[in-house]
Amino acid sequence: MDFTPHSLDRTALRNGRFELVEWRWPSMIDFVKTESELMVEMSLPPHATDASAEFPEIDSGNHCFMGTLFVRYPGMAVHGRGSGGRIRLLRCVFSANEAGTILQAGENPPLEVLQGLLDIRSDTLRTLMSLTLRELTAPGLGSADALDAFHHLIATEVRRHFARQAHGSHAGRLAAWQFRRIRDRLSRDEQPPSNADLAALCGLSVRHLNRQFQALTGNSLGDYIESHQMERARNMLCGGDLPIKTIAAQLGYSHANSFARAFRRVSGTTPLTYRQRTAASVPKSLR
Repeated sequence: MDFTPHSLDRTALRNGRFELVEWRWPSMIDFVKTESELMVEMSLPPHATDASAEFPEIDSGNHCFMGTLFVRYPGMAVHGRGSGGRIRLLRCVFSANEAGTILQAGENPPLEVLQGLLDIRSDTLRTLMSLTLRELTAPGLGSADALDAFHHLIATEVRRHFARQAHGSHAGRLAAWQFRRIRDRLSRDEQPPSNADLAALCGLSVRHLNRQFQALTGNSLGDYIESHQMERARNMLCGGDLPIKTIAAQLGYSHANSFARAFRRVSGTTPLTYRQRTAASVPKSLR
């Protein structure tokens, strides 16, 4: 499907542009779209639609509500779906330089921030967008100056929004649902995940995941992963007759010696000694 909208108005400014666009889609829409520019969009009644969206590259299947005022983050794929028909939007698009000033970051924001951007509850931002729409549809004396001023004010408000979101996310602790995802992933009977894998599950960078995990648990993520793996190792050692080399491979160790060193560091004994001791402590009738 062609995602190119019909342009009703396009006004270029010093640090970006305003666009008034419209689609005429089928009764239901389902699309994946990645924007190259940072933009604020506002759906215009009565040409609006109820929609939900997800970020398939970092949290596939977790759809959230998409409101009538939202920010499209550049370079981030969005999978949206909802009722179609006639849809009209006002866009405030920022130049690359302006977007860099607004974002002030070298990495993508965490998942909860991206989801929050899809349904922005800001009366100030909505008012500025509404005033812009009025100026576009009924231009008067000094419209060019007015639109440039509105664009600057919208940029300022979006920059403040990102600053509040970044501060709240980076300074906080790991959320309960994020910790649960880490725990559930580690409990699977498969190769252990890397820190990058767990960060992707939580919608965070590796650096922020480590910091927020430490704030929540008091332990480093690496220590927690190792402790969890050693608990799996103990269960495997006393629950069957798998060769120690096989157990090491299933736990993600490339060599049995590196597994043995890690096990001894955590448990105070070697895997072989642990297996022998636990076997000797089990009554013969239960073996």
